Amino acid sequence: MKLTEFLEQTKQKKSFQTKQVTCFIGNDYPYLFFTKLFSFLDKKQWLQSGYKVLNFESTEKKELQSSLSQTFLGNTSFYWLSNATVKSTDKKGTKLLQFITKYNGPHLVAFYLDKTKGSKFLKNSNINISNGDISNVDIIEIDDDLNLTSIKKIFNFFEFKITNNKLELFNKIFSDKSSHFNLDQVCILMQYFDLIGSKNTDEFVSYLSGIINQTSPSLNLLGKYFFENKPKQFFDVWSKTEKDYPDIFWISFWAEKIYRAYFVVKFLKDKQESKARSLSFGLPYMFLKRDWKSFSLNMLSNYHDFLYTNDFKIKTGSKFCFLDLFYLNHFNQSK
Repeated sequence: MKLTEFLEQTKQKKSFQTKQVTCFIGNDYPYLFFTKLFSFLDKKQWLQSGYKVLNFESTEKKELQSSLSQTFLGNTSFYWLSNATVKSTDKKGTKLLQFITKYNGPHLVAFYLDKTKGSKFLKNSNINISNGDISNVDIIEIDDDLNLTSIKKIFNFFEFKITNNKLELFNKIFSDKSSHFNLDQVCILMQYFDLIGSKNTDEFVSYLSGIINQTSPSLNLLGKYFFENKPKQFFDVWSKTEKDYPDIFWISFWAEKIYRAYFVVKFLKDKQESKARSLSFGLPYMFLKRDWKSFSLNMLSNYHDFLYTNDFKIKTGSKFCFLDLFYLNHFNQSK
């Protein structure tokens, strides 16, 4: 079953699931989407039982299995296990995943699996990905590239009200042939659409395109050279692109990347690789692999504070060349 079909059924029945276990499969774990989804379902009271999170990656495997196997005074819960994809060498994780895919209660369980890496576990449990109609497990497939119809269905599911002007803006963003949207990007769009006024929305087209990473090769290179600490290459690109967008765009562009970089570093320091990977969207490939080690949480926090402070200043009329100072401070620190 496709995700949008599943969401429509959930909305119609006002109930999350009919089977004991729900498995979402896809190629990239949409961390923002699932956070929003279960917060919404819990608020609507569509989860049938009390909502609890048991993170498959960080929770001790014995503790997780014990929690799923018993109740307190007969009270059942809905457990979201987040990303349950495991490495083939992780024997404890593999054993627990097999237990979950054959789970018979007493609680309700949902989790995510990587479509490629998780397929063998589903097959070993006699669960057919193609129809998801085996045993007590619902298989929900996530599309990597959402079309316009699917995105509007997701808006509708979350009861997101969009004016005609904002719909026109969205259509302009989507009309770009290079545009591709995943679930996390749709969640980001909803957040920003809430902040946009009903008038003068045209100016936000390039602004939002940058926020959701529909960026030009030059913008991608800026991010790459910034995080790789290559000032010469960075300023060569910057000199050609700085006039293409207003200061308000650059603030949002860098604030988004710094925000993501902060949590990637935090999660990697805590050895939560899956969470780090889910938030690394829009960051250079080598940041997740290597360059994150060059950035401290304090440094990234200071960067974000600097951008926030100057966002207020330019909105109140300041013409100070804060971006040049931002870049110079960064590359001087990185020597």
